[in-house]
Amino acid sequence: MIFGNLINLGVKSEMEFYQKREARIVNLFALITLLGLIIGVSSIMFISGDYVTSTVLFTTLTSLSILFLNYKLHHNAATYLFVITINVTIFILNQQYIDSVGNYLYYFPVIFCVALIHNPVKSNTRTAIFFSIVLVSFLCSRFIHISYLKNTSITEADNTALLTYNSVLAFFVTIILVFLVVKLINRQNNEALALLHKEQDAQKIISQSLKEKETLLAEIQHRVKNNLAIITGLLNLQTEKAPCETSKQLMIESRNRVMSISMVHERLYKKDNLSKINLKLYLFELVQELIKSFPINSKQIEIIDELEMVELEITKAVPIGLIVNEAITNSLKHAFNNGHQNPSIKIKMQLIYDRIQICIMDNGIGFGDITSRQDTALGLSLIESLSDQIDATIVFKNDTGACVSIVIPV
Repeated sequence: MIFGNLINLGVKSEMEFYQKREARIVNLFALITLLGLIIGVSSIMFISGDYVTSTVLFTTLTSLSILFLNYKLHHNAATYLFVITINVTIFILNQQYIDSVGNYLYYFPVIFCVALIHNPVKSNTRTAIFFSIVLVSFLCSRFIHISYLKNTSITEADNTALLTYNSVLAFFVTIILVFLVVKLINRQNNEALALLHKEQDAQKIISQSLKEKETLLAEIQHRVKNNLAIITGLLNLQTEKAPCETSKQLMIESRNRVMSISMVHERLYKKDNLSKINLKLYLFELVQELIKSFPINSKQIEIIDELEMVELEITKAVPIGLIVNEAITNSLKHAFNNGHQNPSIKIKMQLIYDRIQICIMDNGIGFGDITSRQDTALGLSLIESLSDQIDATIVFKNDTGACVSIVIPV
């Protein structure tokens, strides 16, 4: 329990996987170093020379400092301190004793540990620096000899005993390190699996909640569609009882505006995506329904559609439908007189980069005084108001007839 708490010094639940592993590995190696130093004290029983007290104290203090830095959440500083000080310690040990005692064997567990603290999330330069420190320390140990660091009290018999002692200690330290690291990694894998299962359970709950909301939204769309259909039916009944042709025409126009909104909700109800509709199919069906609303004026009118496939969210589809409704209605009411030859209405939609351009054109008599009509005509005023709602640019012009052009950002 105590050992486990020491391994987890400075490890927080919010830390990412490799950061946790790095902190735990550094803590583990600091603890093993301290354990090795405690065991190393027993070497005085086998040798007659002086014990390297200063080196042991230095290593003990740095190991405790590493644990303290991790505890204070200075993980990067703890890792650098570990790599630098452990290599300095081994270098000094190699200077104090001759090569034959085998102090260089301690480089093997150090290399293993440095490889384990590699963090893929961080720069590879960091790991390269760590291995460079190990390499420099090893080369300096082999080719640099500092005479005043030599322990001159060591005899040949001591050297033989130390070789055996260091070989056994390095072997067991490596075995213990590998065992504990494997155990540590297995523990982290179990933590990761537990977290994965928790995330999967959360995803199931979210998916279920999303399905319920989609079902509810579909039901809302269905009810809105039905309510608008009822309103359309009531307007149809009222149209039949209109006292005059002008009143009847106004009722038809009001019915068509409600119908254009109702068709959006109907298309949403019929598809899986409850936030976007196919604008091409919607506008095509809308134009056909509008033509049916003016049987006397429109039976000889040719409808030309050039519509690209575009999907758009409902917040913009409804205003666009109303704009097209007003523009088509305007052409059907005012563009053609009884003697007009080959009357036609063309609706064109294209996606240009991040803009949708819709043009409704007829080959009729065109707009009269455009400025005046925009101020007085309800339909054209409504088009301008709806355009402002979706940040669209609207242009009224005469081009072999009336032309309404709208550019919508998407």
